[in-house]
Amino acid sequence: SPLPFRTPVHPAGLSVMLGLFGLVYRYAVRQDRNPQLKQGVVGAFVITRALAMLQASDGCTALPLSCGPPLGYFNWEMIATGAGAGIESGIAFAASAAAIEFAFSKDWVRRFPS
Repeated sequence: SPLPFRTPVHPAGLSVMLGLFGLVYRYAVRQDRNPQLKQGVVGAFVITRALAMLQASDGCTALPLSCGPPLGYFNWEMIATGAGAGIESGIAFAASAAAIEFAFSKDWVRRFPS
């Protein structure tokens, strides 16, 4: 069944984003065991991708930006798109972080020194 939100980014684009995420995650967490740092890296990528996937709906006016209820700037269609993209991105980036942490635990990939 089709997704309830538009996906303007091709799956290959997500693959590129996940590759970049892996590089950034490895350099950001280093030897630090702080869970907030790890979650922050994941969260930054999730928010960035979810916001990038938003598209103004056909009912929006440009100047001043108005898309209708419930928030003016964001209508229900945009909110649903953002929520769907956020969930999809959250699953993808969290799974990628878990895979990197697993690779760290098996010494397949080494952490960078702090």
